[in-house]
Amino acid sequence: MTEPAIPGALSAVDRLVVSLVAGINMRALYGSDHPALSSHVGRILEAVTAACQEREKEALTFLVVGQDLVVENQPLRTGSLYHQQFIRALTRRAVERLTIGRGLDTEECVRFLTPMALGGAPISTRHIVVGRVELQSSPLEGAGLGAGSGPGSGGGSGSGDDSAIEALTGQSVDGARDAFTEFRTDRRGGLVRLEQVVWSLMDALERATREILPLAPLKTHDDYTFVHSVNVSLLTLAQARSFGIAGARLHAIGLAAFLHDIGKLKIPLEVLNKPGKLEGEEWRIMMGHAQEGATHLCGVEGTHPLAILVAYEHHMRYDGAPNYPVPRVGRRPTMASQMTSISDVYDAICTTRPYAKARSRQFAVSVLTERVGTFHSPALVANFVRMVRPTAAPPPPGA
Repeated sequence: MTEPAIPGALSAVDRLVVSLVAGINMRALYGSDHPALSSHVGRILEAVTAACQEREKEALTFLVVGQDLVVENQPLRTGSLYHQQFIRALTRRAVERLTIGRGLDTEECVRFLTPMALGGAPISTRHIVVGRVELQSSPLEGAGLGAGSGPGSGGGSGSGDDSAIEALTGQSVDGARDAFTEFRTDRRGGLVRLEQVVWSLMDALERATREILPLAPLKTHDDYTFVHSVNVSLLTLAQARSFGIAGARLHAIGLAAFLHDIGKLKIPLEVLNKPGKLEGEEWRIMMGHAQEGATHLCGVEGTHPLAILVAYEHHMRYDGAPNYPVPRVGRRPTMASQMTSISDVYDAICTTRPYAKARSRQFAVSVLTERVGTFHSPALVANFVRMVRPTAAPPPPGA
């Protein structure tokens, strides 16, 4: 069995996917010591090295999110037959996350290909880590945001309780918070780590109940801006999922929501944390965080355009009336910005801030419904209220 021809236009990462798919198929036909398989394994090892060199990484992480294949938090866009075969092969063995590192040897490669081809659960080795998408410690992670070790690794059982969220506390939260503040000095590195956080939030949201909205275990954390950003991301992900959005598109929306207030990292702490009402120059500085955030993200290599747009638009009104920032041409903010705005208002009211105490969820809902048609979309608010309201409540004013 010969390896399929690889078009010259394929990237090194795509060629690695092709090689892995062919290797799984070959292992199904040949024994582990067959010369044809041994020869192909050598090509897989070369492909791993080339792909890591292409991405300037020591290891590459593939994620299966719905029908999408993502590598290093970037979707592979070709959607070729080999991508689909690779997704199906990983899904059959319950592998949601696969990390392959430089230094992979022949024995490790065959140990991975064998269960992938013949059945059973692939196991992690020194240069291959298999598991689910999680937010917890991993030997291949520097920030505590990594892959589990597969079934039974403590990644949650999908039982519908809040255990999926507990991994977001402690050391992992500290690592994610560090990535958030890292934007001041290492923009690209901070962005990559936050992309990992959002994948983990997507996984946690899928496996936990709606009672995690907003993310209660993180509310005791002392960094309001970071905690608020996590909650807004989670709430916005939940909104987007309710409309059937999934995969890379869902991730882009969640990341944009996470970064909506990134401009506040440029706000002086005496203004940001002032106990009391902002006035005059202080308020002008605070209003600048939306444009400052969008400008900041424009300078970060690899930033999704949606993140820039949401950072700029999340305080703009649904009806197009002036608020801030004021665009040159009046327009309605994009849907992702509208969803983020709703999450932003809701969590800001429900969370204790430096200048205000937390209020009830019902009060936050009443504020949103009062702003229907002006600041917020009627349809999006109605959907959000259904999502967060635990019991039946009176209809909104004017209904």
